[in-house]
Amino acid sequence: MAELAGVLVGDYFLLECLAREGMTETYCARPMTRGGYDVVLRLFSPQFPDPTSFREHFAEEVEKVWRCRHEHIQPLFEFGAGDDLHYCATVLTDGETLELYLKCQPEQRLPVPLVLNYAIQLCAALQYAHEHGIVHGNVQLSSILMRNREHVMLPLLTHFGMRRAYQEGDPLVSHIDEGNAAYVAPEQALGMIRPASDVYAMGVLLFRLLSGKLPYDGEDAEEIALKHANEPIPSLRALRPDIPEALELVVRMALSKSPEARFASPAALAQALHSAVLPEIQLVFPNAPERPITVRSRRTRFSWSRVASFLTLSVLLFSLLGAAIFVFSLPQRVYTLTGLPFFNVGQSGRLNRTPGYGSATLRSTAGAHTATPTAPVVEANSPTPTVKVTQAPVARATVFVSPHVLPIPSGYNCVSGNLSINGSRNLRPLLQQINDDYQKLCPNLNISLGTNGNRYALNALQQKQINVAASDLSALPTRNLEDHPIAAMLYAIILSPDVKISSLSSAMLQDIFQGHVTNWSEVGGPDEPIRVYQHPASDIRTIFRTFVLNGVPEYDKNIKLKKGWAQAVAHTPGAISYVSLADAQAANVSIVGINGVLPGVQALQQGSYPFWSVEHLYTQGDGSVQFRAYLPFLVSEQEVPAFSRMGDVPISMLSQDVLASHLPGPEI
Repeated sequence: MAELAGVLVGDYFLLECLAREGMTETYCARPMTRGGYDVVLRLFSPQFPDPTSFREHFAEEVEKVWRCRHEHIQPLFEFGAGDDLHYCATVLTDGETLELYLKCQPEQRLPVPLVLNYAIQLCAALQYAHEHGIVHGNVQLSSILMRNREHVMLPLLTHFGMRRAYQEGDPLVSHIDEGNAAYVAPEQALGMIRPASDVYAMGVLLFRLLSGKLPYDGEDAEEIALKHANEPIPSLRALRPDIPEALELVVRMALSKSPEARFASPAALAQALHSAVLPEIQLVFPNAPERPITVRSRRTRFSWSRVASFLTLSVLLFSLLGAAIFVFSLPQRVYTLTGLPFFNVGQSGRLNRTPGYGSATLRSTAGAHTATPTAPVVEANSPTPTVKVTQAPVARATVFVSPHVLPIPSGYNCVSGNLSINGSRNLRPLLQQINDDYQKLCPNLNISLGTNGNRYALNALQQKQINVAASDLSALPTRNLEDHPIAAMLYAIILSPDVKISSLSSAMLQDIFQGHVTNWSEVGGPDEPIRVYQHPASDIRTIFRTFVLNGVPEYDKNIKLKKGWAQAVAHTPGAISYVSLADAQAANVSIVGINGVLPGVQALQQGSYPFWSVEHLYTQGDGSVQFRAYLPFLVSEQEVPAFSRMGDVPISMLSQDVLASHLPGPEI
């Protein structure tokens, strides 16, 4: 989006740009109406074409936010659209963002009690939004305003993403470049924004506020997104040892890779935060000064009016007693009134509703002498309870989380029997992970997985020795097999770390692998010989020759290895080779772009990166009963994180034009 300062948008004159992020720009603007005051105007400029239908759903989503009335959500007072821009306006306040507020703190982190206080209030705001069908989708430091109320800083949630929550059948389009990748959940990066994505962002926010660092960082958005999907969750206590172990477990659960493994709602996260630190933190309420009250004895004079009042009150009481006896003498019926707020009131008289999407907003409750901090959300006109950390020894501070059972995706049933899969070595990590997940839910199905190669598997399938052939290459039509494409696998050109080259053109790669260029200085690199590590006759070599070398064979005198190409390149100066993207990221090598484009999901979706293949599962006809039950699970949303971790992209994320560029592809 070009600089728009000085431009009129709707009734607002743009004064200066405050921030830019993805398709959103934030401006200080002044209304053209008389007596107007400056506002914060957020401009949305979705890409064209619009694969996520942002324009179509903007009006509906922004109106939901406009209707929000919560003490920790900054209200919108106007929204609109014009030409290619959509906008929404909020009041320009004196409050600073949490990002700026942190910069004034020691080590850019906050005390544990203060973090919990802010987090629980933000969870209350998110819970309110989710109950009204809104997913924030942009929770981060810069989307939280700190408001000073009576010398107490209160967080205010703002800058909603204005995206509709993912629904079944929606196209999967990467959202990596549309927000702050440091706070984006793995499924949100793939285009599946859900309430669980906000819980994940709260986990990142907690990690940042408690440790002063983000859990994952990188040079660009794609690198950060891959770390969120693939790398283990870093230790919070390693960065800040004084944090209770139970609190770290809560943060780790919020940062779970799988949405189903996280807390069911922001309210559940708030309750877990409270439970994690209950042995160490108590709410301390200030004692009100005692006021002496003088009591004087006084005799009431007799009067007939008081006698009449007493008799009238007695008659009313006896009437009510008679009515009560009549009602309770009637036959008893029990009605289920789950929608009423008092339905789950226990013997203690307190509200015992389980926090969830239908739960009420969490609020603080105080007793006469002690207080139990359930969720200290500050009321609009009430003093904020102070939080004090006690130094008394704690015997145990552990959150016990019951084992999480993954829900069975809809559309398939568990069956028993055997399912044999064989073929691609590249697909083994993905299929092994999915097989493990499936057998946890359906233990009566025995799945065997072999990696004897594509050709062997296709031949074995034709001879009915196996049920499924997994292949990186397309099967010849004469084999008469049913194709079930499941994913796109990315590959990468890798260099030894000493070769400081970021990109090579297709022509340069052809010259290098054909032996025409033998020194890196010929292609803009250091003055050292090029050592090419070549694959033997294999599927990846066929894919490389087809889509990178444009069908030209490699030089016969290159160094041939049967395995360990990434390790060889990492330890050999001037070396070059090619491997799967997952193997490249796991090795100490440099990944080089092809024609200026690095391998990644967005580049794949745009059709600008050529080195990838369609991954197939082949069967005889529609396959066995076991395969027909297994396939819907494999392509279900639940297993999308497994694809991401293994460097694969679900086939549903690719357009027909992109698929047509690589299909049918090399055939065997």
